[in-house]
Amino acid sequence: MQPQIEHVSDTALMVAACRAAESKRTDALIHDPFAERLAGERGMALASSSPTMPVMQFGIGMRVRFMDELLGSAIAKGVDTVLNLGAGLDARPWRLDLPRELRWIEVDFPEMIEYKRARLTDAVPRCRIEQASADLNRAAEREMVLDRAREGGGRTLLITEGLLMYLPATTLEALASDARAKEFRYWLLDVSSPELMRRAHGDLAEDINRVRAESHLAGRDILAVAAHEGWTVADSRRYVQYAPPLAYARISELTGPGGIDPKAPPPADDVSGVWLYQS
Repeated sequence: MQPQIEHVSDTALMVAACRAAESKRTDALIHDPFAERLAGERGMALASSSPTMPVMQFGIGMRVRFMDELLGSAIAKGVDTVLNLGAGLDARPWRLDLPRELRWIEVDFPEMIEYKRARLTDAVPRCRIEQASADLNRAAEREMVLDRAREGGGRTLLITEGLLMYLPATTLEALASDARAKEFRYWLLDVSSPELMRRAHGDLAEDINRVRAESHLAGRDILAVAAHEGWTVADSRRYVQYAPPLAYARISELTGPGGIDPKAPPPADDVSGVWLYQS
């Protein structure tokens, strides 16, 4: 029997597996030497069981690459603290060339944090790493981690990679409002349109939908929440605009059965991509 996504944490295993597979390509978009050990057998099985794995792997590789680019840009502008909510199995503090004095706080479920610690026991982080557990749907716990990141002031960046599409709308709205009220300088996020989700995940999209909040928002609506709460766009990497020049051969390779439908390209105004907001 093929493994199925049973909890939102399973998506973190699958994403790590996609990073691992992408890193092995000669034309890899990213290089993550920790991804395979973080994914484990279950993560690799979840990813490989999907017939759209090549498309999903490409999409994750593109998302991570653009996230890395915009993160580097924000750090160059003076960011000294990063708060990564729903950090999952992200390996940036270990794989990126980061300032040693950068403070990086990871937040996730206790079980995910313990799993990650066990997998990275011999790995040395490139910056000052802290970890905390919190349920973002609970206002008190959400406020606790936001306040922790703002201790000492400075320029703080919030990361929500692969997270917002799982949250209830009320939690997303509160997070956007609270982070701006607490004077976070930047917010690095990604969004996907329903069309892109169907193209990237195929039948697996149904499994993903089962672990999303019933009131979750799609890409354009997530960006609307950010704008409504006073965030403005500092930079962006929309996939429809930035992916073809970077990896035209890969996109051509992925067209056809089980891949991207060449007769149904995403519309030019598709907002799917990585967005850097400033307050």
